[in-house]
Amino acid sequence: MARPIEYISSIDDSKDLWKVVVRCKHLWSVTSSQNREHLELILFDSKLDLIQAIVPSYLVSKFKTHVEVGCSYIMQNFKVSSNDFSFKSTDHKFKLIFCGSTSVKKVQLSEIPLNHLKLIGINAIIEGKYRTNLLYDIIGGVTEISQAQIIPDNNKSKIVFSLTDMSKHHVQCTLWGKLAVQLNEYYTTHKADGSIVLLLMNARIKEPQGNYPLNVSNAWNDTKLLINDLSIEEVKNLKEKLKDDLPTLSSSSMKMETTNTSVFSDLDKFETTCVTVATLEKFECGQSGWYYDGCSECTKSVTLKDGKFMCYSKHISSEPVPRFKLEVLASDGKLKYKFVFWDVDCVKLIGKSALQMKLDLMETGDFDPLEFPYELDVMLKKELAIRAVFQPNKASLSVIGFKADEVLRTKIKEMFKCEEHTSKIVVSTDDTRDDMHTASCTPTISTSEKQSHADPQTVSDHISITADYDPSVANSALTPSKRSISETVEELDSAQLSSTKIIRDIKLEK
Repeated sequence: MARPIEYISSIDDSKDLWKVVVRCKHLWSVTSSQNREHLELILFDSKLDLIQAIVPSYLVSKFKTHVEVGCSYIMQNFKVSSNDFSFKSTDHKFKLIFCGSTSVKKVQLSEIPLNHLKLIGINAIIEGKYRTNLLYDIIGGVTEISQAQIIPDNNKSKIVFSLTDMSKHHVQCTLWGKLAVQLNEYYTTHKADGSIVLLLMNARIKEPQGNYPLNVSNAWNDTKLLINDLSIEEVKNLKEKLKDDLPTLSSSSMKMETTNTSVFSDLDKFETTCVTVATLEKFECGQSGWYYDGCSECTKSVTLKDGKFMCYSKHISSEPVPRFKLEVLASDGKLKYKFVFWDVDCVKLIGKSALQMKLDLMETGDFDPLEFPYELDVMLKKELAIRAVFQPNKASLSVIGFKADEVLRTKIKEMFKCEEHTSKIVVSTDDTRDDMHTASCTPTISTSEKQSHADPQTVSDHISITADYDPSVANSALTPSKRSISETVEELDSAQLSSTKIIRDIKLEK
């Protein structure tokens, strides 16, 4: 059963499985100082609500040619994060972050307008009815150019001019970099067009400071400039109404001044296991959907090579076997962390194999491999005693066993009661082996002496564990935080889970 369409106004961080019908209003590229490119876009729906979205660096090649300004789409599965930009393109509390599970389907949707502007009038700007951290759409006619400095291939190009609208008030506007060059080129090649009406999308309003007056400016790549674009009704109407009030500007009024190697810490190889009691809260969208194509002889994933499905162990399969792989955000009541549940445990929790679920969906004719079926939701809201493998270079704990028994959960919680509010996982120095599913995890515990004045976040029990693990199936999905546009998750120095401890006399066997 397909998930229902939801509106942008409903989006929050309670889940990742949002499904929206939207049109792309604006799309731009941002290149970091490390020369990494990511995409940012603004989406709106039939209710004309707006939300900003990000395509991280590692997904740019996948989505750059699939999303176009002005086109409408059905999109689903996103990371949801707080809208913490210094300058916000929308006033929505959250932003969307594309991930490997994000599905984008182009559709024709007449119920969503082709254009939607977040306009603010010049009179409102002068009266201070704006937010300094919010970007706006501004339409106005150019009345005077007071300064122009065009330096080819240099972001210091600058044009300062006055802008007016039907209020007949004026505000100073400054364009920098590429937009200054764009405006200059328009003047030099469209002299016959006479008066100029422009639209600034995602423009910044700067409050007056000292000798600097109130000013409208571009926010670098975020801002889009449209000049005399009569396909936009608002531009067409303003140009017609101001035709007798705007001067015919010539280029003579503008003064021209021509003036790969990755190094990883040895810590990445280490691992340990831990036991905790946590409640499964929501699914997280990872680099793939809710299952992967597995080998028919082992649990490893397969790839198509020379017409054959082959896993890392070089097993040959005639057909891949769907196997569950679900990333779930879980909480112990104080802290939250991401756990990866694999096929065997998912089958126990759901009561159905991934193959059967896939076949059932295909029979309905509404199968999308990236759409998480409702039947998966039976896993959520369960409190479990979980045994998991931790690796410092991963942003998640890989589950190797669980128990739902209430008596066991209570016993573990009682044993967690101690002075410290958290315990810290200290990784072992044992080498990683290939397949976490085929070997057991044997804990070796060494307890250190507690410090007399220990901070609540310091170590209570130091754990050294030898465990087998399959790094080929681990997932470093982005988390909804301020670092979410990075290509990979930063290395974790430690995993601090509230009330987490290895238990001597309790074993959670598969």
